[in-house]
Amino acid sequence: MNKHKKRSRTTRLLNHMLRGRTVNGRQALNNFGIYRLSAIIFNWRKKGFNIETNMVTRGGSKYAVYKMTGTPVT
Repeated sequence: MNKHKKRSRTTRLLNHMLRGRTVNGRQALNNFGIYRLSAIIFNWRKKGFNIETNMVTRGGSKYAVYKMTGTPVT
């Protein structure tokens, strides 16, 4: 995967979350082509983004749903 496409995918995800929408791993894969959502969330948190994690259990499976609650102050 070239760097430009990866950046475009993460930018699209960032815009999605900045609109107040949530995302989980399956949505990230299906809608944005992102396999390692938790790594992106980790890096954004290091950059100062506030992101809530809500653990959901459904049908015997447990997964994280992420929501952005704040952006870095510049």
